[in-house]
Amino acid sequence: MDKIVDKRNASEPGEYGIAFVERDAQGAYDHAFIVWYYSDPAGQRTMRRGAGFYPVGGDFYDLLIGGTQGKVFDDSREKIAKQLIVLVTSDVFADAIEVEKQYANSTYRLATNDCVSFVSAVAQTVPGLNVPDRITNMYPSMFIGALYDSNS
Repeated sequence: MDKIVDKRNASEPGEYGIAFVERDAQGAYDHAFIVWYYSDPAGQRTMRRGAGFYPVGGDFYDLLIGGTQGKVFDDSREKIAKQLIVLVTSDVFADAIEVEKQYANSTYRLATNDCVSFVSAVAQTVPGLNVPDRITNMYPSMFIGALYDSNS
């Protein structure tokens, strides 16, 4: 299911979009990620790139309490169950991309600094976007569902 929301407040060449995505888990673990959409100023070519935050290693203790190295991986090939596509200006897009850079080598901890935290941090860069509370929407599918439902 796709929903498109326009949060642009200015007209400019090219198009920029940020998709907040719930992966189609198909029996695997729940996961949320971002898809970056952007076109050249002439509108001739659209680029699409996925980005998800993952643990690089660690055991259960590390994932939950101690923390382990985290890394942003390309999620472009993941199947999508639900996505909220938000059209933004180039300035907002640039601010959102900075979040990905901050997460590139940060510490991964389930429920406090994981894929949902990453998606939430990106969402918070978009002015006017209603971002749900992480504590009451702990799992990726819950968070993306609440984000999807609270924006139109």
